[in-house]
Amino acid sequence: MRPASGVDFVAIVEQLRLAVFVFDGSRLLYHNPAAVKLARRVRDEYQVELLVILRDHLLRALDQPDAGSPAVTLLTAVRGEHFHVHVMPIPREDGDPHVAVSVRELGIEREAFARRYRLSPREAEVAELVLRGYRNPDIAAALGIASSTTKRHLTRIFDKIGVDSRTQLIGRLA
Repeated sequence: MRPASGVDFVAIVEQLRLAVFVFDGSRLLYHNPAAVKLARRVRDEYQVELLVILRDHLLRALDQPDAGSPAVTLLTAVRGEHFHVHVMPIPREDGDPHVAVSVRELGIEREAFARRYRLSPREAEVAELVLRGYRNPDIAAALGIASSTTKRHLTRIFDKIGVDSRTQLIGRLA
């Protein structure tokens, strides 16, 4: 199926909240604003370069026997934050494909789950940090609140969402 004439796919991808990277081998050809934002956040929070991780991941993924097929993997950051990485080869007539990579974070739709479950802005922040793998002391430190306040927020979040544990919370919101 060929794209409709007059459709500006770059403009569409530029508006996505999903981080999109396009590589030719290990050379970055393109990244959208969401990818820039994600790379900056990973650098600031983990002191790690996302592009280095993606290039390493691509080299391993492209070495697999089914390298011509789309693949989804899960990368986990130091604090347990999950990133779903979708690698999709883009066939080219001249042989070697380009590779499109999208990276989806858990918890990036804070406004959506806050609205759905009627969470306060602070409760939504706490829930997002739980999704990113933060423990209670880490949440308290990140938000500048007491551990007891973190526990109270989590109790209210569990009640509003209808879960009994962090694992259930992650399952419901992810």
